[in-house]
Amino acid sequence: MVNSKKYFYFCNSFANIMDPGILLHTIGLSKTRNRVNILKILEKAARPLSGKEICTGLYEKCDKSTVHRTLNSLFQKKVVQRVIIDHEVKYVLKRFHQNENGDKNDHIHFKCSRCGRLVCMTEIEVKDYRLPAGFVKEENQFLVIGKCDKCQ
Repeated sequence: MVNSKKYFYFCNSFANIMDPGILLHTIGLSKTRNRVNILKILEKAARPLSGKEICTGLYEKCDKSTVHRTLNSLFQKKVVQRVIIDHEVKYVLKRFHQNENGDKNDHIHFKCSRCGRLVCMTEIEVKDYRLPAGFVKEENQFLVIGKCDKCQ
């Protein structure tokens, strides 16, 4: 059994390092009010959010297409991570997860079917799979659903 102390819950990451304006400049995107506001919402979120949830949380009006274009730009720049939960794409500020050796790794996520908690399990590494010729992996999405240690 994996030691529960090695589990990392989804939480803000880039936000702890720098403010949204500096982050946007660092990744080569212009600082717009919408981008800053979207990053602030993701920073405060305790869980991954859908585009619709982000739209609802914005103080200033912003159309859905702008939110989705911004999320796609942030995904391409590796600032946010996409997680598919309950057949819906949700976004969370990307954490550069590391295993106990300090290596970055692809790993599974666990969703509790009772309380809805989403846990990032960096110690359970996803191995690369050999794909047929002509296929190229862009990302892995592994979600395990069950009851967490608090809901059993």
